Amino acid sequence: MIRPAIRIPRLRPEIPDGERDRGQIVEFTGMLPLILMVLVLVWEAFLIGWSMTYTTHSANEGARIAAVGGDREEVEAAAIKRVSGRFADDDSFEVEYPTGARCDGAGPRDPDCGYVRVSIKPPLVLKGFTLPFTVSHRSKIVYEGEG
Repeated sequence: MIRPAIRIPRLRPEIPDGERDRGQIVEFTGMLPLILMVLVLVWEAFLIGWSMTYTTHSANEGARIAAVGGDREEVEAAAIKRVSGRFADDDSFEVEYPTGARCDGAGPRDPDCGYVRVSIKPPLVLKGFTLPFTVSHRSKIVYEGEG
């Protein structure tokens, strides 16, 4: 059995179509700064992760060159070759390859002896600025014997 449609009376007055969207525009305008801030934070997290990737690759490359007998300049050149853009700036990129008296046992021994350490200051979203901390990675130098 089919029941006839019953019309329920409206308790509130009919709102014209033009006025119906007014609250949504105000809500979107209020949320826009929050949405933009979240996007900036996600992009900054991406830049920090990218810095970690660059430090790992460049430390590994520097350790490869050091393992075959490269000097400090060759190790640094090989490490910086793996990094591009703002990450390779002189102010934000550093390679540590301790040798000589720091590792021979005459005095305090450097904990990075036998390693290549690369440190990068991750860039801030704005060009020319870096974050106040560094991301670093160290790779062990594996010396391969002859034959």
